[in-house]
Amino acid sequence: MTDDTQKLREELQQLREDYEALEHNFDIMSEGYQESLLLYDKLEETYHELEETNKQLEIARHRAEEASQMKTNFIQQISHEIRTPLNILNGFTQILTTPGMELDEAMQEEVTKGIGENTERITSLVKKMLELADANSSDELERNDDVPAVQIAAQAADESRITLATHLTFDLDLGEGADMAMMHTNLQQATRALSLLLDNAMKFTHPAEAAGGAAAVTEKARVVLRVSMATEQQIAFTVEDTGIGVPPEEAEHIFDEFVQLDDYYDGTGIGLTVARSIARRLGGDIVLDTAYSGGARFVMTLPL
Repeated sequence: MTDDTQKLREELQQLREDYEALEHNFDIMSEGYQESLLLYDKLEETYHELEETNKQLEIARHRAEEASQMKTNFIQQISHEIRTPLNILNGFTQILTTPGMELDEAMQEEVTKGIGENTERITSLVKKMLELADANSSDELERNDDVPAVQIAAQAADESRITLATHLTFDLDLGEGADMAMMHTNLQQATRALSLLLDNAMKFTHPAEAAGGAAAVTEKARVVLRVSMATEQQIAFTVEDTGIGVPPEEAEHIFDEFVQLDDYYDGTGIGLTVARSIARRLGGDIVLDTAYSGGARFVMTLPL
């Protein structure tokens, strides 16, 4: 009986040892399984990161291609914009230098006017190019002028020559308090930014070349420049037109360099870029009012 008891004890001890060995092996297996799960999770996370990186790289590649194409289009457009007035000036020069050519008073006025207009066109284009070089600058512009807000509106209208445009009617609307509002700003730069908005309104209320020019007009376009108090500390210059408008999804894209939403309209695609840059460097901003559907409405806010 004693031998049987001893044998049973030995078998129980062996079972206990076997169980402990199995338990130890199970713990090792469990740790290995947990490590495998962690490794799998890490690999999956790395895969998703790589997938996201690939997506970002694809987006960057697409944007680079788009930017390259826009720059190509810009260079082509600049070439066209410069070549056209140069050809006109060349034509006038040939008229003036032709031996024995006598011009009557009407022709002399036409030649003088043509030379002036096309010289100014080239000068304006060069000016935009120089302004574009500063468009990405974050440096604040000096504000040393104390002027009425209405003066900026009036000078911008004169500078843009929108009052002389024959394809539209132009109105200046002064809101309550705005007619007496004084601003501490940079008169030249604030006027320039607003005149670029008016230039944009003139351009996109005019019939596109593909539409057959002025002959396609059935109703006169309208542009309104509203000056109003945005807040107690801000003045708002709102340029509202009845032109082709801007899709809401393009509200930010149109402020990028070289962007032209409609290839049938002449232009360099830098006016809005320069205008917003100036406004922001004066402590304000320019935005597209996407709630307006009758054309386009741009709002430039500047501090008083």
